[in-house]
Amino acid sequence: PLFDGYDLEQNPEDPIRFYQKRTFAIPKNIHIEESSPHDYVRVLRDKLHHLPIIHGELNSGKYGATFPGTLSTRTYIKIMNRDCEHLLYGLCEPLAVLARLKGRDYNGQQYETWGRMLLQNSVHDCICGVSIDQVHEKMEYSYNTLFEAARQDIRKSLDHILKDFAPGVYAVSTNPFTDESWYVVQDNVCHVHTYGIGVWKIEHQEPVEKPNKPVEGFDWRNDYYSATIMPDGAVQMGKATLGYLVVTEERGDTYSDETGDRRSICKANGPLIVEQECAHYCVVRYDCSLFWDKVKISATVRLTFDQTPLLRWQVDLDSEGTNFRVEMVFETAQPGEIYAGMPFDVVKRPSADRDLLPPQLDDNLAKVLLGQRELNEVKTFPFQDFVAVSDGNSSAVVFAKGIRSYQAENNGTISLTLRRAVEWLIDRDLKYRAGDAGPLMYVPDARCERVVKHEIAVMISRTAIDDMTISEFNAGFQNPPVIVDSHSSGEQTDWQVLQENLPLSGLHIYDQKVLARFYNPTTKEQAFEKVYLKTDVRGNPEAPVKEISAKEIATIQIDEILPMAGSSPGKQSVTPIIWPLWRVGENHGRPDPQIIEQLRENMAKIETQLVQVEEELKLLNKNNQYSLQHTYYVLKRELYELRLSAFLNESKLAAPDGLSYEYLYTPDLELARLGLELNELRIKRRIYDYVVEAWTGHEMG
Repeated sequence: PLFDGYDLEQNPEDPIRFYQKRTFAIPKNIHIEESSPHDYVRVLRDKLHHLPIIHGELNSGKYGATFPGTLSTRTYIKIMNRDCEHLLYGLCEPLAVLARLKGRDYNGQQYETWGRMLLQNSVHDCICGVSIDQVHEKMEYSYNTLFEAARQDIRKSLDHILKDFAPGVYAVSTNPFTDESWYVVQDNVCHVHTYGIGVWKIEHQEPVEKPNKPVEGFDWRNDYYSATIMPDGAVQMGKATLGYLVVTEERGDTYSDETGDRRSICKANGPLIVEQECAHYCVVRYDCSLFWDKVKISATVRLTFDQTPLLRWQVDLDSEGTNFRVEMVFETAQPGEIYAGMPFDVVKRPSADRDLLPPQLDDNLAKVLLGQRELNEVKTFPFQDFVAVSDGNSSAVVFAKGIRSYQAENNGTISLTLRRAVEWLIDRDLKYRAGDAGPLMYVPDARCERVVKHEIAVMISRTAIDDMTISEFNAGFQNPPVIVDSHSSGEQTDWQVLQENLPLSGLHIYDQKVLARFYNPTTKEQAFEKVYLKTDVRGNPEAPVKEISAKEIATIQIDEILPMAGSSPGKQSVTPIIWPLWRVGENHGRPDPQIIEQLRENMAKIETQLVQVEEELKLLNKNNQYSLQHTYYVLKRELYELRLSAFLNESKLAAPDGLSYEYLYTPDLELARLGLELNELRIKRRIYDYVVEAWTGHEMG
């Protein structure tokens, strides 16, 4: 297969036209045909038999890096992305469906547009956090815009959904599982039961005290666990030690994480503070901080205890400085195998991937593997929603909202990376990486100097990893009900639309059909509560179903008759009390003028080197100039990386303070010129990487 273009190419050559224009003759037994990856595989499958089968995830760094550092680079971007996805697909669209059943128009095109906005932020270097600061500032702007627009749409849907309801406080759920939870509403703790997707009135409330009293230690017991908060902030739950913050020296860059030697535990500064308290619910707070040379890390940690199996943390993390990481460590004391939640799935993984190539490759591999490769071992892995260690009978599960990077051991220790502060796209002197990774550019926003609210929970129980119970508690944690105060004058007090014991990834309307997309992450077939009509993604009917297979994603039609759009409920009649809030604070980082000056000094040195190389190139014949031409492009690419980096950071310093995005959207001819020339140099340098390798092999032959 000859692929048409790659990520740097501005105007890729059509392989067919390329070979048609060549003067050499193509052998008669070779036919070149325009195709697609899907058709290529189909043709091969028909011609070849007994093909090897690859099992498992394709995320090895053996032949080409999966950039493990990107999972924890700019964690604030991951939080924004997760929260916007949840707002759109977990709340906005499903609530719009419920509102349509109550007469509101369903604006499917609007949700499609917002989905495309999310996709634009999810491509290539964007969600990975390895682009220039201005790209990520634009992402932040679009995330913020989408978040606020979706919240307004949710308010309108809630007005329609509850227009027939009696006055009172309600839980509006888009979670198909039944759920039990506890929330503080004004001066009361509410015991909330929901029974799938729908609306339920909150009846049981008890007063909550807000003593804000200091204590040396704190104990909590419910039907599921006994826990003690130690004076340093760590939680003891049986043999487990949970939820302490560790700060480690970071020697990596935006692409790769690499641990240094320095390590400290960030302990509570003063006493524990009991903020809210009643018989069934309690919130305890402590503050902690750590200082390393020019590094300052601070956090406000809140632990929430209630009558559920989940112990919850909210960590408001802030920092100044670079070259460190902050991890939250959970020594669960649960031996077993490691499992990670992934989109639509739960996968088993080792604690480390050591099936990697050595730094020095043999001649054949060296000619083709020129990009970044990981060396020694990889211990950083991706996850979505939760990481678990399980022995088959009991499991320790750590849930998280928007954190994407973890390390885990088979003894039950799980570490989540909350922040990794770096300020260079690449460092070319990393110990455990080989090959060309990316541009040498200064990106101070990757220090993540801002407050981010992390939400994490732990459950340790006699639950197997393949038990749907884990998905049930995950759904309740990731997608809790919206708590609202309704001022309507109707009589309805509850409304169940859909209840299933399966995770749901989407509920929307397509072609006047209400479609729900369920998935089964377990290795066992699961039954629906009733028979549904299974459809394709566009609602075209396929067959009635009562079960969903292991690892299957199934779209089903909900048997609801859509009414005609009705009248508006009039004035706003519903006030959201507990619903999603923006979790990322304003950026306080600024470029360092001294580093910009260093960029200028390095540019002058490279310019001198380039003059020397240009003079040498004039004296060489064609057969001997490949290596020197490669050196020329290496130097010139680095020169333009530094030029563009200096220009961008000077622009940031000149921009007004605060969340002003105007300078990002003002066309700049100099920026366009530098960017275009750098991209062309990256292409030429990459081509000559292969030319040099091929010519070296030719000479040796």
